[in-house]
Amino acid sequence: MNQDDYEVLLQKFADVSYRLSLANAKLEEANKKLKEYEEKALQAEKASKMKSLFLANMSHEIRTPLNAIEGFSRVMVETETLQERMNYMEIIESNNHRLLSLVNEILDLSRVEAGEISIKKSNVDLNNMMADIKQLFKFRCPDTIHLKWDKPSVQVMMSTDEDKLTQVFSNLISNSLKHTVKGTIEYGYRLVDNHASIQFFVSDTGSGIESKFLGDIFNAYVSKDAEQNKGYGLGLALCKIIVEKMGGHIEVESHINVGTTFTFTLPFHGSVGGVSTSNRSAASSPMMRTLRVSTRGDDNQLKTVLVAEDEESNYELVRIVLQKRYNLLHAHNGIEAVTMNEEEHPDLILMDIRMPEMNGLDATRIIKEVNNKTPVIALSAYAFDENIREAKAAGCDEFLAKPFRVEDLIETIARYIGE
Repeated sequence: MNQDDYEVLLQKFADVSYRLSLANAKLEEANKKLKEYEEKALQAEKASKMKSLFLANMSHEIRTPLNAIEGFSRVMVETETLQERMNYMEIIESNNHRLLSLVNEILDLSRVEAGEISIKKSNVDLNNMMADIKQLFKFRCPDTIHLKWDKPSVQVMMSTDEDKLTQVFSNLISNSLKHTVKGTIEYGYRLVDNHASIQFFVSDTGSGIESKFLGDIFNAYVSKDAEQNKGYGLGLALCKIIVEKMGGHIEVESHINVGTTFTFTLPFHGSVGGVSTSNRSAASSPMMRTLRVSTRGDDNQLKTVLVAEDEESNYELVRIVLQKRYNLLHAHNGIEAVTMNEEEHPDLILMDIRMPEMNGLDATRIIKEVNNKTPVIALSAYAFDENIREAKAAGCDEFLAKPFRVEDLIETIARYIGE
């Protein structure tokens, strides 16, 4: 073999080696993509499985309080003593709140996925809020579990969203109840970073969580609780979203057979040891609500409220609450509301949004064109931010979401026309 043939052979070998390296690179890329596809397929399969478990658990979570509400409502009718009725009423009220919290979590997740979650701040007395949380779990903690919080010696006022903060605590304590058969669940707060931040915590002496599951504990649908039918897989995910939306961060530390501690830290804006500015009272507790009303006076001296509501049960609730305070008129749809407003000239209108014949928004627009001084309060189960904006744009002066707190309804009406 001469020199020229040898060089040609070397060139051909180099070409083959280059092509082989390209082929190996493509094969490696193909294997990498195949592995990614396999991982995505496994994740999709797991997500599908967890969503099925989520629906099954959700059915259980909804039916459980509904069963108590329906059962004790029937039993209460047949009770003979006031004490028994009050005891049953407390059970019904507790399950009402449990069901409402569940519905709110589902709706909150929908709002989060649509990017619509909002934070509404007000001055909150944290000690009062902590006491309300303990009352909230009064009937949910078994006798084997001691729920406690150490009340600070000074009052702490914080500018925050009380509903969102309460929801985070409620979800974390509910999570602790799943993992604690007996022992203690402790919650509270402490000021850190020279009062620049505030750290909230929920700690339990339960079974603990394995470290391999902690990475997914704040992910919707994929928590170990959902897989083991201990929950529906939304609570902790919502905690993380809410805390981060409020400008903070949440952490978890857990040890098997020792317990679990959740901590979340938020920026602190408020006062420590100042004079209380809260007007909260025992009546504002989310549990038992006792209404004291004076006996009905001269009907001619009472102001008139027009209630536009197509659901008889909803109107009946409003009637029972307001009948000793105001003269009531009942419109079954938007057309009746417009007509009765022109004929009776009520002092205030409670307006449902979704009604037959004519909806509440159209009725409000017409009523405001005739007399824009008549207060119109929207009372609706459609309570997303866009629904509130639409109601205000149509002319509604206030918006109350169903289910409403009785005290809120009374206070809102009195603010416009007195009592």
